[in-house]
Amino acid sequence: MNDEVDSHARHAAIPSLSTRGWHMNNNVSVVRGTTPKFDVDELRRGYTDEGFCVIPELFPSELVAEAAAAAEAVAEGRTDTGMQPRIREREAGNGSQRLIKIAEPHNASRALRALITSPEPWRAIAAVTGARMLQVWAVDLFIKRPVSTGHANIGWHQDGPYATYWKGDIFTVWIALSEVSTDSSPLRYVPGSHRLGPVGKADLFHTDLDLAGAGLALPTGFTWTEVAAEVPAGGIAMHHRDTLHASGPNLSSQSRISLAVRIRTDRCELLSEARQVAHLTDGELAPVVYDRTSETDHAKA
Repeated sequence: MNDEVDSHARHAAIPSLSTRGWHMNNNVSVVRGTTPKFDVDELRRGYTDEGFCVIPELFPSELVAEAAAAAEAVAEGRTDTGMQPRIREREAGNGSQRLIKIAEPHNASRALRALITSPEPWRAIAAVTGARMLQVWAVDLFIKRPVSTGHANIGWHQDGPYATYWKGDIFTVWIALSEVSTDSSPLRYVPGSHRLGPVGKADLFHTDLDLAGAGLALPTGFTWTEVAAEVPAGGIAMHHRDTLHASGPNLSSQSRISLAVRIRTDRCELLSEARQVAHLTDGELAPVVYDRTSETDHAKA
């Protein structure tokens, strides 16, 4: 019991998000957005100190509803652009898919493109990160069907080791297209883990979320605590490239639908070519969603 109280006290004392409430749920702290109004300075402190933050109801509700329907259409193999996603990853076996993961789903959907390029949310995200430019360089669709086992879990991992062709500031904006509560597979974060730097390329589909089986090269003395991020539909959880995160089973009665939008800023450099970034010059598939570089540079001239 003391461990639970100590963990809660540690997180509650961190001055990071005025828009969220903290409580304990099965030894895991829970963070949730509570109001669409938010304090940029506190969000920035949370993102910097903890490696993640949550912003509720950021994307327009009508675009979110259309995107959720479009996500299911893409999962069924439909397209309204004449293009197909880059990769469809399937679970082993021939049964129904409990976890659907599709790379570049917006290739096949105008509704997903419209959501991703909605301008106002990116102004807020740029303010939190301090970036002058934001470009989408990859998008992953995740659909988790209701399931009572861990077969659809996403294992503990960092995003950075999967994108070694980037040096510098990249991060993930995880958009909830459906309500994400504690029972519908919220992202689970390890606060402060981004300060460790890369700890190895873990197996994304390692379904055992016990730390002992994660195969992570953690330094001696590192204190492991977990936070579950509850996000309303249209809200986001955004995290640093080195923040450890995972997600468990979807125990709700509805599918959990989300987009992991991979972002680069003006503070990063492409080190090498890779198939994941072959479309960087395509404004529809890799849109620049925020850009004040020209304005700032002109002001300095």
